[in-house]
Amino acid sequence: MPLKVILADDHPLVLVGGALALRHAHIDVVGEAKAADELLSMLAERPCDVVITDFLMPSDRQDDGFALVETIAKEYPKIALVILTMINRPAALQSMLNRGVRGIVDKRAPMDELATAARAVADGETYLSETLLDILNEADEVSEAMPGAPLSPRETEVIRLFVNGMSLQQIADREGKSVKTISRQKRDAMRKLGVDHDSLLGDFARDHGLV
Repeated sequence: MPLKVILADDHPLVLVGGALALRHAHIDVVGEAKAADELLSMLAERPCDVVITDFLMPSDRQDDGFALVETIAKEYPKIALVILTMINRPAALQSMLNRGVRGIVDKRAPMDELATAARAVADGETYLSETLLDILNEADEVSEAMPGAPLSPRETEVIRLFVNGMSLQQIADREGKSVKTISRQKRDAMRKLGVDHDSLLGDFARDHGLV
């Protein structure tokens, strides 16, 4: 039986080109979605082996990105999930894998790589485009050379609240702590992350699904 795939992307050219490449490789494209909510509706109605989806797509329910990944991994654990993305930050890529993504394809790669990825994850393998694999390997080497302590749950929560718009005073009031304590936790987190400016915290938060 041919492999059954649902493909999702909000860019028509990617959707058409990807579907053609998959069908040319004798893979059965059983659904083509343009948004996260449309993809979830298809999953509820059409059996498939693999989902290949853009990471960020418009949705009325704001359930794209990490929320979409977590929903599919939880509700359809037997379906292999492949992310199609231009994101190349190591932390974001690793966060996808940690949440159950089995494959990540660089959008700049040739379309025929979608078929290679689909077959690999359907066979139980983890697949990454060569460019993305190089990025993760380089990040591992840097991490080994300059190890940084992981953030504590409290530090992670302080950063999450801060990048979502709360002031240190508001966080202190919410947590029942002094502003001095919250400020120290934020400062310690920034030191561990190697971040020296508040604006850079947004990248960390996005990469780890905190916003």
